[in-house]
Amino acid sequence: MNIKNILKKAARFILSAGQQPVHIEIGTIAPSEMLSGRKIVITGGIRGIGFATAQACIKQGADVLIAGRKESTLQESAKNWVLVLIISCLMCPRRSRRKTSLPRQNLVWGGGIDGLICNAGLSLHEESIGKVSPEQFDKQFNTNFRGAYFLAQAYVEEVTSSTKPSDLIFISSETADHCVDIPYGLSKAAINSLIGSLSRRFYRKGVRVNGVAPGVTATDMTKEYADVSDGDYSYEAASGRLFLPEEVAEVVCFLLSSASRCISGEVIHVNAGNHLN
Repeated sequence: MNIKNILKKAARFILSAGQQPVHIEIGTIAPSEMLSGRKIVITGGIRGIGFATAQACIKQGADVLIAGRKESTLQESAKNWVLVLIISCLMCPRRSRRKTSLPRQNLVWGGGIDGLICNAGLSLHEESIGKVSPEQFDKQFNTNFRGAYFLAQAYVEEVTSSTKPSDLIFISSETADHCVDIPYGLSKAAINSLIGSLSRRFYRKGVRVNGVAPGVTATDMTKEYADVSDGDYSYEAASGRLFLPEEVAEVVCFLLSSASRCISGEVIHVNAGNHLN
């Protein structure tokens, strides 16, 4: 832990003197096989929100394929799933930097893909525009927006040729609802705009497009400023706490299910209304 994080942790401790630490009890949808037979692809599925979503989808009966950049990490994630959930997983390392494409049906599943979750994301946590370099800007936009954009392009091209309904879900952020000058928030604002446009264009063709916008969630991405090593999930926000990846995953599962068939073009905030501040 660097000195900046130590000072932040000390300041939080002083300001919260006399208050009880926040601990979280996760509410989950009882396993009901509501995603039975669905074939779901999740980018950035090796940890954090993506990994929790993969686990939740599996519990609801889905077959899940996770995509990531490092095959060794994918293998480790799959091994963990087998130990915890006694299932097997398919893995698809990123193929080429030159072209974004979905795994072909005959390489993954017969019958094609039923749902794509564009979850892969990156934040470099710059404090203001003055601290953003072109390289930092490109790195975040390429991961958060460009990659999701062209993967979505490939997905809708694939599934609109089918007669069965399918789902496209983007993991956005509450930051997209704020006026910001750093690449992460700007890239997520672009994602929100894309969600609405794609929904209008493809809903009648059987593709629902939605987004989930978490608040600050306890993942590797946020550990720089949201340390939970002591088990305290309190945080200065409307909720008074951080959120857990498993909580976000439950909302994603609902949006993938037939129970939400009339919902499209929405960005569901998973942050106890913090974006309304």
